[in-house]
Amino acid sequence: MRDRKIPFIKPSLRVFEKQSPNTTEIASQRTLAMTWLVVVGLILAACDSGVPPLPTLATVNTRAPVASASARAPTSTSTPLAATVNGQPVFLSDYQTELARYESAAASLGQKAEGDYKARVLSALIDKSLMLQAANAAGIKVTEAQVAEAYNKAISERGNEAALNQWLTANFYTADQFRAALKEGMILSAMQAQIATSVPTQAEQVHARHILLATQDEANKVLADLKAGGDFAKIAVARSLDQSRVNGGDLGWFAINGLTVPEVAKAAFDLQPKQTSGVVKTVLGFHVVQTLERGTRPLSPTSLALMQQQAVNKWIEDLRAKATIQKFV
Repeated sequence: MRDRKIPFIKPSLRVFEKQSPNTTEIASQRTLAMTWLVVVGLILAACDSGVPPLPTLATVNTRAPVASASARAPTSTSTPLAATVNGQPVFLSDYQTELARYESAAASLGQKAEGDYKARVLSALIDKSLMLQAANAAGIKVTEAQVAEAYNKAISERGNEAALNQWLTANFYTADQFRAALKEGMILSAMQAQIATSVPTQAEQVHARHILLATQDEANKVLADLKAGGDFAKIAVARSLDQSRVNGGDLGWFAINGLTVPEVAKAAFDLQPKQTSGVVKTVLGFHVVQTLERGTRPLSPTSLALMQQQAVNKWIEDLRAKATIQKFV
């Protein structure tokens, strides 16, 4: 398996564009340190002679530390724990190994592990435990034969067993630990795929366009020009700050969650065809939005993937909300 082209959202409203390879590579490097926590990514990383992959649907969520109940650390006579999740242990040794992987990944890029990464690592392990518990309750199974096939594929992709063993040592795995990680990754992939397939492939969408301005005054002037009969597309080409200006501000068809700036999507959905919004303020500036068409349509592959990821994220958040979690580090 070779390096993959990774979709990456530009600082534009559209979710359908890709960055240039150089920008994508930079984004990949910035995200790489956390990919050692991507369970399914372990399979791909073992098979990939280049850069480990960016997070996918099977990514362990690491956005924020999980809230914990007050707890006392286990006694010295027990196996040291980093946390418990619904009574299930997260061993201190596993937590320390994940920290080492994180720090090693950062060092390999010439970077230092920064921020509250220790809390994020623990949060990722807690999320993994929650997801594995849910997968077990759902009856998700992976056979030893499937694990053996994945392990043999990793050997084949690395060239030989000695090369894989070298990779395992560099990444703090024994062969048995890596087999266990492969199995966990396959279970989580199957569970999250099950959730993703529940997402409808069609949704209400709008076809809209917009003009992005730097100030409220400029946006007000554009509104005045439009009311006076100005051509929306020509004004967008001449004055919009967004990359969509080359298409007259056209954002194409999108679902309610299909833009990187939700306020613009909401404004478009609040309008009927041929209607124009007032000034919409966002983190990017000031927008004037116009809806052209609306209706129920098949989701594009990118929009469907986005909605599937959101469904998985909500599933994880729901698991957290119902869980009993104790942290000891």
